[in-house]
Amino acid sequence: MMNFSNILVNVDAVAGEHPALDQAAELADRMNAELTIVDLLPDVPEKARRFVTDRIEQELVDHRWDLIKAIAERRGGRARTAVLRGPAPAVSLIREVMRGGHDLLIRAHGTVNEEAGPFGPIDLQLLRKCPCPVWLVGPSGHPRPRRILAAIDAGCNDPGEAELNQAILNAALTIRDLEGSHVTVLYAWSAFGFDLLQWRMPAKEFEVFVESARAAAAEDLNRFIADLGPRRPDVDTLLVEGEPHTSLLDYAGSHVVDLVVMGTVARTGLAGFVMGNTAERILRQLRGSVLAIKPAGFVSPITPA
Repeated sequence: MMNFSNILVNVDAVAGEHPALDQAAELADRMNAELTIVDLLPDVPEKARRFVTDRIEQELVDHRWDLIKAIAERRGGRARTAVLRGPAPAVSLIREVMRGGHDLLIRAHGTVNEEAGPFGPIDLQLLRKCPCPVWLVGPSGHPRPRRILAAIDAGCNDPGEAELNQAILNAALTIRDLEGSHVTVLYAWSAFGFDLLQWRMPAKEFEVFVESARAAAAEDLNRFIADLGPRRPDVDTLLVEGEPHTSLLDYAGSHVVDLVVMGTVARTGLAGFVMGNTAERILRQLRGSVLAIKPAGFVSPITPA
């Protein structure tokens, strides 16, 4: 079971709603975890310095502090609070994760500018560089997700990616056990060189080749699920032929999915699909919430302040 004991949640203190805080508070209560609520206030750009005096800047900072403290007090006053400053919001959040020893970062996305898509530049930087798991709460996110999609690569041969698969599933099952949710494990497979080989092999031989690849993928998925032991009940499996990113989007688009749990920064397969321009365009089509898990031993390129 995966346990989070020190949760950091980033909110926009001037907003009327705080879906990320709702999620973080729910999780912190159920896991008996410490909770820290932070807001981001960027540094004043040099070009604006002639207009924004030190007094005005301090008033802005004090106003944010008042708002964030009021938000914490409405939650019972048990959470720590902070207003983070810095030129780069994602870097400020990552450094706060390092400074505070946080093991989960939660923030909302897609609630301000819907036309820009749910995942913006800050989200993508956190997915790439934050040392701890990142939970991005979507516009329709519910603090108690009922339907969870765990995206894995059951056919990987790399021990690190196999370990990441287990971490993805452990996270999904942990939330399932806390919230009484339902988990579907998705594994997308494709026959090696499908587009090239289908025109270079006899039809019957190619059909046998593809069926062999399908059987191998099914065996990999069954073996992966069998390792769950007593946690196996109530876990659905989905074996899909196709590219991982399109398979995930197709499923999420045609089913009600409250939370997608996946890995980041792996070298191949679905676990690493958040990297790259194509993947970023795909992420912008996801409207729900995403919990991104880092592989063991991941080291952030961001240095502590």
